[in-house]
Amino acid sequence: EHFMRFCSALLLFIAAGFFASSMHKWQELDLVGTWSPARERPWLNQKVFDASDCCSDKTNRFFVLMRALLGYQDQPTPFELFAYLFYWLVAVAAGIVLVRRAKRAVAARLEDLRKAAAETTADADAPKNQA
Repeated sequence: EHFMRFCSALLLFIAAGFFASSMHKWQELDLVGTWSPARERPWLNQKVFDASDCCSDKTNRFFVLMRALLGYQDQPTPFELFAYLFYWLVAVAAGIVLVRRAKRAVAARLEDLRKAAAETTADADAPKNQA
């Protein structure tokens, strides 16, 4: 059970990284305003912070791996951060809805099984009462 939860959480983080990386590719294609040259970029394509001195995703092997797996950016833009947060809002909301639906289905199935067991017990006791 713990292994499945860990793997599910890891897959959610990987998917979030893919989503944010795909938004970065949209930026590079100029679908979200000008990307190049950098001085002409709108605010949505400006970098929020620059962590490339210590945590470069181009030279530091650990952060290269984090970029490949989780979509890490050492110079993220507001558009990428919004996309990452949007992904998590949708994922958490979908998770809550699906878990509630599954709990209701399990409760309904359990109630059906209890009724069937009660009917079977009542049917089994009926001949004993007549004898």
